[in-house]
Amino acid sequence: MITINKRTVKAAVLLISILTALALGGCVKKYSRSDIRSYAQKLTGRSNLTVSENYEEVQEDEEGYLDHLWTVYDEDSRITFHVLDDYYWALEDVHNRLLNDYSSAVFLALLNEGKIPQENSLSLKKTESSGLVNAELTCSFTDLDGLKGCYEDLISVRNALDRAGYEDVSIPYTVKYSNPLRRAIDYEVDEGDTSGELGRLDEHVFETMRTNYLRCALDYRFEEALNEFSSEEIHDLVHSRSSVRIYRTAGQASGGGGTQESDWKPSQDDYYEGVIGSPKFVGISFGTLYALLKTEGYLPQGNAWHFSVVAADGTLLEFSYDFNDLSGFNDAQGKLQKGYYYISDGKKVRMSTYYDNHFEASEIEKLTGLHVAEDRPRLSQQTE
Repeated sequence: MITINKRTVKAAVLLISILTALALGGCVKKYSRSDIRSYAQKLTGRSNLTVSENYEEVQEDEEGYLDHLWTVYDEDSRITFHVLDDYYWALEDVHNRLLNDYSSAVFLALLNEGKIPQENSLSLKKTESSGLVNAELTCSFTDLDGLKGCYEDLISVRNALDRAGYEDVSIPYTVKYSNPLRRAIDYEVDEGDTSGELGRLDEHVFETMRTNYLRCALDYRFEEALNEFSSEEIHDLVHSRSSVRIYRTAGQASGGGGTQESDWKPSQDDYYEGVIGSPKFVGISFGTLYALLKTEGYLPQGNAWHFSVVAADGTLLEFSYDFNDLSGFNDAQGKLQKGYYYISDGKKVRMSTYYDNHFEASEIEKLTGLHVAEDRPRLSQQTE
């Protein structure tokens, strides 16, 4: 009796499909050794290059395509890098493209030769995928001084590459804000981070880093971080085109009659100063709620991190970023998660999703009676 392995059949069908697509031509180009050499010369701006006699077959995964990996050696710099003829499925057809790890190979070679400064705050992340080596720089900061240090260290690496004659070589980087909630739960809060390429570093990039840091601190109301910025900087960010402003709505806006919230047009005076909604459009944070309640005379007890307040109906509410260990939520993979909650008259109430510490404006009204809304429609129109 012959046993048929379904997995083998599936792989065979896939292989036949690929071969058929290749036979028909499609969007696949056959690259020769000479083609790879021309590509590498254009990529590097160098002519004294040696390409391996043959390519190495690299299988992406057990049901993927066989890519072709070429090895290239620069006779002058003695740097070895790779060019990958990458096959992939797109638009109901097989395509291929050339990828390379030239920038990473140059960076790592110069690093080994001591031509890249290593006494700094940067960390090197080195990975390999389908035979290509990838280098990425990361740097963590907790305040403006640390952020400035990350930026200056990245600039020093960029300058070292320039001095070595590799002005066009660029390495990806991520500057990470180690905010107090970054890993409070399994969901990682990466707001405040900035990613980019070394080749595009200039003073404008540093301003972007500062803005991302401030926007995160404003969203969550990290008061220690906010104290590093002037009131003018905060005002400018709150009212910038990229911020989600919060405004007061008409008292009857959410009721049965009168002006509807969608028709309510706030004047400049109706916008709250010094606060924003989430840049990711997930609502108003615990900390920002504290600031709004304080502005409206609700007399919350505590601070932006942990506070209590008596709602309009007499309910005692308590909110805290430390309220993040309530079990009972399954994520998309079915894993049981612990997440955020608030306390209403002594009872824990789980947030709508486990990683949420933000409320929709309608939820805030139901809880506290406070009528607010966010400027999301204005923002979405501007980004179209």
